[in-house]
Amino acid sequence: MAMATIEIGTETEGDKRWAYDVTVNDGARDYRYDVTLSWADYDLWSHGRVAPEKVVRAAFEFLLDQEPASSIMARFDCSVIRRYFPDVDRELPGRI
Repeated sequence: MAMATIEIGTETEGDKRWAYDVTVNDGARDYRYDVTLSWADYDLWSHGRVAPEKVVRAAFEFLLDQEPASSIMARFDCSVIRRYFPDVDRELPGRI
């Protein structure tokens, strides 16, 4: 299976969070997502070392290691990831 490509699109900064349009191509088709990242999760996962976009990319890489692109919700806040994959807080900082 081909490696999925992740494109992080437009960033919008809102009240204590960023919002992104994300596209994942799994080699067969494109999947589009509306994703938000809170300042709290950004700080927890990256300690402010990288741009928020890189945290969102790492979150998608983590998710794609867990499930196919077709199983990822079309709209979500990154905090929801820990509800399904509790180890995200431990694993994601090492991916950034």
